[in-house]
Amino acid sequence: MGYSSSLIQRKFRDIVGRRYESVLKEYSEFLLTEEEVLVPEVRSILVPLDFFVHDITDEAIDVLSAYDATISLAYITDAGVVELLERALNQSSTEEFRAKKEEYGRRLLDRTAAKLKEHGFSTQTRMFVGHKGDDVVQMAKNHDMVALCRRYADGESTDVSISPIVLRICQRVETPALIY
Repeated sequence: MGYSSSLIQRKFRDIVGRRYESVLKEYSEFLLTEEEVLVPEVRSILVPLDFFVHDITDEAIDVLSAYDATISLAYITDAGVVELLERALNQSSTEEFRAKKEEYGRRLLDRTAAKLKEHGFSTQTRMFVGHKGDDVVQMAKNHDMVALCRRYADGESTDVSISPIVLRICQRVETPALIY
């Protein structure tokens, strides 16, 4: 019998009486299991970046500082956009677009890595063309946590909502996710 179950049994046995089993069953989704009570060890954190992520917030850095972890920064250029441009534009225009995206990505990676190093983090950087949602889910398998900006892969929306891609990533990853 788990800790939560024994707690309920001791605390509410006399109050609930014969209905104890049904109450335990109905409220089981709100109770933590023994595995969920344990805090996972976090040694590596994936932070995906793209054109719509302008900076990592100080609040996110404060939360991440609770872990003694290496932060892997990954700048991902959307492969679908590159393919669309290759079909619509000539080769030189597509290469110019890619060069500008790589330059922006390199500056963002360098700026973010420097900010994290100021706070005592060790960092790794990576840049590639890929599918933003699928590649993050795949890379998350090699990390203990994923930290996602709410605007990742969103576009320049003016509201403060969370990107649909971020929600989809959070549903598909098996590691803890932080949305900042």
